[in-house]
Amino acid sequence: MDTYSQAVDFLFQQTPVFQNIGGKAYKPGLERVEALLERFGSPQTKFRTVHVAGTNGKGSTSSLLASVLQESGLRVGLFTSPHLVDFRERIRVNGEMISEEYVLDFVKKVAPSIPHEIEPSFFELTTAMAFDYFATKEIDIAVVEVGMGGRLDSTNVITPLVSIITNVSLDHTAYLGDTLAKIAFEKAGIIKPNTPVVLGRSQEPEVTDVVSRKADKCGAPLTMADRRQEILMYRDEDSGYRLTTVHFGTLALPLVGVYQIENAATVLEALLILRNKGIYIPDEAVAAGFRKVAQVGLRGRLEMLQSEKPRIILDTGHNPGAWAYLGPQLQEWHTRGGLLSLIGMAGDKDAATVLSNLPKSAPLICTRAKGERAMPAEQLGEYAKRDGIEHTTIIPDILAAYNTAVQTCLEENIQTLFVGGSNFVVGELIQDLNSHV
Repeated sequence: MDTYSQAVDFLFQQTPVFQNIGGKAYKPGLERVEALLERFGSPQTKFRTVHVAGTNGKGSTSSLLASVLQESGLRVGLFTSPHLVDFRERIRVNGEMISEEYVLDFVKKVAPSIPHEIEPSFFELTTAMAFDYFATKEIDIAVVEVGMGGRLDSTNVITPLVSIITNVSLDHTAYLGDTLAKIAFEKAGIIKPNTPVVLGRSQEPEVTDVVSRKADKCGAPLTMADRRQEILMYRDEDSGYRLTTVHFGTLALPLVGVYQIENAATVLEALLILRNKGIYIPDEAVAAGFRKVAQVGLRGRLEMLQSEKPRIILDTGHNPGAWAYLGPQLQEWHTRGGLLSLIGMAGDKDAATVLSNLPKSAPLICTRAKGERAMPAEQLGEYAKRDGIEHTTIIPDILAAYNTAVQTCLEENIQTLFVGGSNFVVGELIQDLNSHV
């Protein structure tokens, strides 16, 4: 094994990858990752952490936190998943991706020495790599995003300064449970004894009940961000929002989508807790961290790829909880100048519910990403027709579908092209566009 690409191939091919093959790669439990980390001297104990779980909003919340902490003068590790284009997106220090050399050296060191009985998953190996890298880089604090669930997730070996659960909705039901209460139980598994926890959205009584009971059992102080009203008011800006807050003054949030207000409120409550823990986070660092959130690599959250002729928006939201927010936004764009949607989804997602949030009279192109998990474009098209979407076109190749969509918008004077439904679709499109520059 001599190159970075060979190392990444090993990770993807020699260990099961949920991102590509779904449930066959899901290996819940902490025994394997604990055994791996022990071989590296338990690096996760050598820096402070913030742990972020939730069905939606984990990436935006983690990125906002990391950006603010970086602006506060700290050396900040950020571990997120999945990646869109390059594996290295998952592991960053102060916004800079892990080096290709480090990935290669880690895999060369680990591959021959993994005991047969451990057989770690892709995500377990990646988690161990991230923590080893953060310890080597002598970071001050890491923001660690849960991969799936929480209780049995590989990242749940840390003892954080604060735990965050952004929200709970139905997703990964085959692995986490088929009710909100069951999924909340898995998310609440990140709560540690005497460690403060922030719940971002607490409207669902069954979720609030499960999280509250786990927090009480652990003696963990619970903050419900949506009941604190840290954000007094907000107003739309050209490319985001301006927030008026209780403790942090006025903040510019350059992220589109009203759900980002919820994520921002969650982050601000966590920052107040970190301040109380003795971490120096000045108001100006909060303002700069929000304003410069792109510095930590956040992509695919109502990301504006092009501002006009047509305006092109990318979003990785892929479950009913995310689309409950996306639906009204898409309807607004359809009303104001017209909308064309280019959608592809993973085969294990609730496509019918997602598509029900699309405007029925807006044209739709169904496509398919590469990989075993992807839903055939024709199957997605059948869901669309059943839901009464009037104009549906099937183009399985993503780049061809995108080019057709752009051309259609130009010919029919449609102002907004929306691309989404899956991390895979957004990631593959970005990669295709980069390769054709």
